[in-house]
Amino acid sequence: MLAPSVRAIIDTMVSVFDTGSFGEFLIAVIIDAVLAMLIFRHADRRGNRHATAWGVFTFLAAGVAIPVYFIRYWLSASGRAD
Repeated sequence: MLAPSVRAIIDTMVSVFDTGSFGEFLIAVIIDAVLAMLIFRHADRRGNRHATAWGVFTFLAAGVAIPVYFIRYWLSASGRAD
């Protein structure tokens, strides 16, 4: 038997993932896939050796990957300009 606090956490997680419809899920996946393709395209055209990894990372965690990618890109671009 699970402790009441653990059970409450599990119930909360299930309710969060159970609130959306299939259409909302599909739209989220399409948006995420487009973002991943854009990041991959940008990285590939700029000669990044890990363009595929950036695309996969963006698909799995776009909210983290996109800012990290562009901060890394801008820092490396500004370092080359000097």
